[in-house]
Amino acid sequence: LPRRIGIITSPTGAAIRDILSILRRRFPAIPVIVYPTQVQGKEAAAQIARTITLAAGRGECDVLILARGGGSLEDLWAFNEECVARAMHACPIPLVSGIGHETDITIADFVADVRAPTPSGAAELVSPHQGEWLETFQRLEKRCLSVFSQHLAHYRQRLHWLTTRLRQQHPGQQLQQHAQRLDELTQRLSRAMRASIMLRQSRLAELRARLRARNPRDRIHHQREHGRQLQQRLIRAMGADLERRHARLRELARALDTVSPLATLGRGYAIARRLPGGQILRNAADVKKGDDIELRLAEGRLTCEVSTTDTT
Repeated sequence: LPRRIGIITSPTGAAIRDILSILRRRFPAIPVIVYPTQVQGKEAAAQIARTITLAAGRGECDVLILARGGGSLEDLWAFNEECVARAMHACPIPLVSGIGHETDITIADFVADVRAPTPSGAAELVSPHQGEWLETFQRLEKRCLSVFSQHLAHYRQRLHWLTTRLRQQHPGQQLQQHAQRLDELTQRLSRAMRASIMLRQSRLAELRARLRARNPRDRIHHQREHGRQLQQRLIRAMGADLERRHARLRELARALDTVSPLATLGRGYAIARRLPGGQILRNAADVKKGDDIELRLAEGRLTCEVSTTDTT
């Protein structure tokens, strides 16, 4: 049983999704480390070699999978390069290749410790099936109970035989000694049986707990709760921002009302325009006697005729 599995492949390809799906299905309790690398292009071979060397140097995994999905001969050429083959040969960790389809053969397949026909096949090779392990534990438990029962039956038979001999010989002292020894052996056997059963039950409970910890329902519930919290925070932030904008709008409205010409007219001033045309008058010299002008008041307009002008 590998304690940790390393995967050397592209983090965005279909191969990594297939491998992780199969590992989750077969034995989700095994941790997985993904070593991302480019698997196609001019720089792919050098990156693959560096990633293999990095994974070997870190020594985090018990087995490595070098994988890539199917493609043309040119797409898979990086796995035919010498630097990749040398890096695989120098890797002290067992390395399984799962490159392309079953009909695709590369130099990396010959250098790998084991060749799998596909990335999915490589995942199945390195991971045991959890159902088979549970069945193995159950068989071992039954075998242990059977062996303990046989031992117990043997000691009971031996007790019966010794008791018969003692009764026939009437050795009271020997009978007492053998009975005490038998009690000790029975207690030791019982304690050993209970300890062994408890140990195996504890191990089985631990494996079941690890399997339950991988259940996606808890993670989905956590993500939903996180989403609700983010939604509430967004609503509060939008409300606060809207309130700040309303306050800013009211402030700008007050400032606009302060500098508005209509506010000036409300204090008794007027705006004079020359007729026709509507040009605003700023100097008495711009009109002459007899011209028509319009006066804009705070409420309404007046049309007047100039009778005199004074430019002083």
